[in-house]
Amino acid sequence: MAYTIAQTAGRRATSGWQSLMPTDSEHTTPVVQIVSWLHNDSRLLIGAGVIAGHSAQQAGLPEEAQEHLATATKEACGELLALAGSDPKSPAEVHVTASRFADRIEITIQLSIAPAHAGHHPDGRDGKHGDKLMKEGLVDEVQRGTRDGRPSIVLIKYCRPVKSKT
Repeated sequence: MAYTIAQTAGRRATSGWQSLMPTDSEHTTPVVQIVSWLHNDSRLLIGAGVIAGHSAQQAGLPEEAQEHLATATKEACGELLALAGSDPKSPAEVHVTASRFADRIEITIQLSIAPAHAGHHPDGRDGKHGDKLMKEGLVDEVQRGTRDGRPSIVLIKYCRPVKSKT
């Protein structure tokens, strides 16, 4: 796995890239995975959209679908960071993982801390914001829940298989 650490506005953004090979016939293992940790800084959150758009481009999705996935990713990051509030003692980060599979792209966004108002974090599947993202056609599926007590959102965009001309 290769890592890149960038200093931006006095804050570090860490990103890792890993190229994986499927180990099973159902392709449940990602082919490529990009992992990033981003601080609550709008300049860095744009990078989450760039990562999602890049993953969509590499999967061969049309330009409009790339832009839709990037927009949905930025909105989901902003939504999770809004849950954390602005605590200068323990600033929140988002952990963004872009996984490209043979048939889909999954963008997993997880908050670095459990919010103090735990009752307000996204729980279950397809909350109001998720419905908005799907109605607008930005993503095909939105999964909400918690991982290790921290809120997370998974955005899924399916890739249409290319048919053979023969």
